[in-house]
Amino acid sequence: MAAQEARRVQATLDSRKRLILEIYKVLGGADITSIEFEGPEIAVYVRNPRYLLEIEDKIKELAKKIRKRVVVRTDPKSRRSQNETKKYIIEHAPDEAGVDTENMLFDEVLGEVRVLADKPGLLLGKNRAFRNQVLAETGWRLEVYRKPPLRSSTLNSILSHLFMASAERKKALREIGERIFRDTLVGTKYIRLIGLGSFGEVGRSAILLDTGESKVLLDAGAAPTGFGPSAFPYFMAPEFRIEELDAVVISHAHLDHVGMLPLLYKYGFRGPVYATPPTRDIMLLVLKDYIELAKREGVEPVYELRDVQTMLTRTIVVNYNTVTDVAPDIKLTFTNAGHILGSSLVHLHIGQGLFNVLYTADFKYYRIKGDTSVRLLPPANDEFHRVEAMIMEATYGATETQPRHVAEEDLIRMINKVYENRGKILIPVMAVGRGQEILVVINRALKEGKIPEIPVYVDGMVYEVTAIYTAYPELLAKPIRDLILYHGENPFLGPTTVYVNDQQGRDEVKYSEGPAVILATSGMMTGGPVIDYFKHLAEDSRNVLAFVSYQAQGTLGRRLMEGEREIQMEENGHLKTIKVNMEVVRIEGFTGHSTRSELQMYLRYLKPKPRTILLNHGEPPALLSLASAIKTKWSRMGFESPPEVIVPENLESVRVYPRSYKLHAGVAYTP
Repeated sequence: MAAQEARRVQATLDSRKRLILEIYKVLGGADITSIEFEGPEIAVYVRNPRYLLEIEDKIKELAKKIRKRVVVRTDPKSRRSQNETKKYIIEHAPDEAGVDTENMLFDEVLGEVRVLADKPGLLLGKNRAFRNQVLAETGWRLEVYRKPPLRSSTLNSILSHLFMASAERKKALREIGERIFRDTLVGTKYIRLIGLGSFGEVGRSAILLDTGESKVLLDAGAAPTGFGPSAFPYFMAPEFRIEELDAVVISHAHLDHVGMLPLLYKYGFRGPVYATPPTRDIMLLVLKDYIELAKREGVEPVYELRDVQTMLTRTIVVNYNTVTDVAPDIKLTFTNAGHILGSSLVHLHIGQGLFNVLYTADFKYYRIKGDTSVRLLPPANDEFHRVEAMIMEATYGATETQPRHVAEEDLIRMINKVYENRGKILIPVMAVGRGQEILVVINRALKEGKIPEIPVYVDGMVYEVTAIYTAYPELLAKPIRDLILYHGENPFLGPTTVYVNDQQGRDEVKYSEGPAVILATSGMMTGGPVIDYFKHLAEDSRNVLAFVSYQAQGTLGRRLMEGEREIQMEENGHLKTIKVNMEVVRIEGFTGHSTRSELQMYLRYLKPKPRTILLNHGEPPALLSLASAIKTKWSRMGFESPPEVIVPENLESVRVYPRSYKLHAGVAYTP
């Protein structure tokens, strides 16, 4: 064993030596001071910042040659002080660029200075002239962002934490780099997928990918039904050992995909989390709220804020369409999933071209041509270089919801109805995604005169998430993006929008006279301010409760949607029976999940076609219905031969490589 470990260490050293020699061969004249393996990147530090401008083409050439992410930074000793750099930017920036001089943040680890401006393009200059000027004169790389219409305290707190924890981050990145850039010990011997959650159910998404060489966890979610052990993924599975875990990849920031991530850090995991920048931002907000909600419910949280901060320090953000190493034999690429801001289809390139796995997580697919409805995000990506196996959600595998434009018309009709009846419409919304979509639909209807000027109250985390949405306008659908970038409009803020953030404001809304629209979290009525409004409004028949999102089994929302009209709830320490006289309606065309026809349409347009499809994130009828549809309609979906369709259960292990497709297909399709 000792001899085997010695050979592994020597092989790793030899591999790194070859990389370092190649870097010196290409960048040898750049006055290199050190080369570090920092997370998924090879960081090359140089003494003279002007070299960075002269060798940009060489850096691209080098990264392509060694097939690794290479970043060149100025040596910290060669950078100007933060005060000097801030002064230089303020003095030399064009006045009309509208630089925010109060909120410049310096990242010592990345050697970057983050600047907000009204006109980012003007500040960067033609061909990035001003950016290059700042780099040459100060040694700091200028990163410019547009000032968002709404200020996010979450985003500011994330950046402040990362900058204050720079020493810990640098140490963590180098530890992660040591693991990523190790030489393979056994290589990719097989590829197994083990469901730790979300197989045969909706919620607590967690899938372990095991290659024999590496182990990567795809999502680490909580069940939407509570805080007890039943909300956890199966982290006690024998295949799952924290000390063997190389990385966690997060598809998006809904609680059922991230809710149990800090628990891993509580129990000693110190590896990386990979997510898109918006996912990181929203994830922090969702996890902090989960802790606070548990406390309000009188439940001891399963993790604490310090565990969330430990996680944040080790979170590595990756933009869409950027290939990143996450283990010696696994490369990751995120592409747009169309579900919520930052949501991703996760593409994993395994074993130097041996096998490719696509994990859709939650995704929304539609065809843009002829679609006139309000869409916040472009549809999910459907083109990849290679896909051999696919893990596909089936939330609506058996359900065809109303078309999106019909859902918008129904919502407008219900708002007009409560206005005429002098009632209130309560809309439970998820703070992430659905809240923003409904706001945009209502504000456009107000603008077009389709509904009267009615107060629109927004309660819960919706404001803070909306502020994060406005910080990433380039990721939104083109009509929404253009409103923000080119017309100076905020589609999330209408003339009658009022954001509520405390109990006093909540009481004012409840007891206000006249009609109103109330958007409140949580979307499945498992907690949050929506419960307070529901208790007050439920017994008045003039009011309406409108569900605009999926309601999981066991939630209050599901019970109400299925017809329960007497609800026992705690109030002031006593149980109270609430009679539901308000009208309960279901408007499901707003779903951020692909419907049955959209799931099938995605398979039709997906290029290339996978040989194996695993279905998850659906209740059993939905999973079986979609599986049956794929097996009977495969030729109409463009498959040249029947794909293997598998519906695993939690704790079941599926080996997707190597796999005898002829054998399994023969068993599956023999009459």
